[in-house]
Parts: sequence; structure tokens; C-alpha cells
Amino acid sequence: MVVLPNPVVAGAARHPLLKGLHATDAGYFPKAARHCSERREGAKGAILILCRDGRGWVRLGKEGERVTVGPGDAVLIAAGVPHAYGAELVNAWTIQWVHFTGEEVAQWWRWHALPREGGVLRLRAGEPEQLDLGRVHEQLAAGYDERHLLAAAAALRWALANLVRAASRAEGGEPTRKAVEAVEAWMGEHSGGAVTLAQLARMAGLSAPYFSVLFRERYGFPPMDYFLRLKIRRACNLLDTTAWPVGRVAAETGFDDALYFSRRFRGVMGMAPRAYRNAAKG
Repeated sequence: MVVLPNPVVAGAARHPLLKGLHATDAGYFPKAARHCSERREGAKGAILILCRDGRGWVRLGKEGERVTVGPGDAVLIAAGVPHAYGAELVNAWTIQWVHFTGEEVAQWWRWHALPREGGVLRLRAGEPEQLDLGRVHEQLAAGYDERHLLAAAAALRWALANLVRAASRAEGGEPTRKAVEAVEAWMGEHSGGAVTLAQLARMAGLSAPYFSVLFRERYGFPPMDYFLRLKIRRACNLLDTTAWPVGRVAAETGFDDALYFSRRFRGVMGMAPRAYRNAAKG
């Protein structure tokens, strides 16, 4: 394994091409019998573990349950989240792993539709090797100079970008387009209410990451962004066809706070609700 010196990590955090995303530690543990790590205060950066073979386990949060990790599984753990993980006593896992940080990390969490603490993505056996996470370790082991740090960051970004696609291929075949379209229709009929990504994914009978990928491919936006736009479209209709005050329009579209509604409305429409109502149309 390779652990970058603190001055190198600090320099990467200031580098214009590395501050978005860069690896700080990386390693490869073959048949890691008795391997166990516990961080009661969490790690400074996020962690990605790819299980190539054997079995292990992970626990996220101080009260989280222990989840089994097997061949083809990926584990993502957010920075600062208490956690523990290790190899099973029999058939110990073989893993590749990376610790990473940067300004982009929160957006990668959103891309993978992960809970705040992190989670396990179920891939197919062989997928972790194709994600080429070992390339991150190879580049860091080759040197701490700018060229190797940039190559390691590129390999890490490649792995993160392909995790969702790898997870989707493990779902057991292409779901019918009707499953996603049915959820979209439900969203249109319930734009005045509230829903979570996990609930939408359950309606489609899919994992949250896979559902997010399919939905974005079909409708051009992640599910929750799309749902927000449905709400704003409903709000526009109410502003155009009623004399209701903005507070009531907010309530009718599922917003408890009129000021928060106005901010989200402006974010989508580029103007405040009252300005939209007064604008010439048609």
C-alpha cells in the first residue's frame, strides 16, 4: 500500500487539476486473512473498496448493521463516518482500495445516489478488475510527482464514473421501459407531495443507483431534479391560472416554506414567482 505524505496531500488540495479529486492512499490486499480496520471517528477522506475475491464485511455508523461483502461488491464510505470493515475468517477477501478527497466528492455521492454515510454497490464478479482501481495504486507507487498524481486521479475518476454502470449490469438484465415510465407518471400525478429517491426506486423494483441511471437516460435529469421541475411546472400553472398568494402556491406544490419555494422556483425558472406571474406570456 501507499500512503502519501501530508505535504504532498496538502499540495494536491491546492493544485488546479487535483483539488477536485485526488487519491491520498491506495493498496491491494490479496487473501487478506485477519484484515480488520475500525475508525470510530471516521477517516479524513472518502474510501472506495473493491472486492475481487473471497468475502468480508462492513459496518457503517456507530449503530449500523454488519453487511457482508463478496466478489464483485464495491463499498463507498463517506469522510468522517464511523465505520469498521474486515475479512471473513474463512475465505478472506482480496481487495483493492483507495482513500480520496476533493471538492467533487459530494457530487460523486449524489451521482451514485448513496446515503450520506455510504453504502455497498453489488457488481458482478470480474467487474472490479475492469474498473482498473489497481491503476491508482500503481501510479502512486511509481512516485509523488505531478504526472503520477494526475494519472492516479484520472484512474480514480474512471472507476467512480463506471461504478453505476457496472452495478446496473449486475441487476439481471434490462428492466422494461414501462417500469421507469410508470414511476414518471406517478411523479406527475403527485407533484404536490413529497417522495424520496429510495421510494421511487422501490416503485420501479430497482436499486436506487440503477434506477437513477435509467431515469436520467430516459428523461434527461436525475429523478429528484425531475420531480422538482414537475413541482415548479405545477406552480407555474397555478400562478398563471389563479390569484392565490405565493404561500398558497407553495403549499399546493409540497413546500412548507414559501421562502424556500421561492429559492427553488428561481433556481429552475430564473426569476421569482411574482416576477413570473407578472411576465407577459402567450
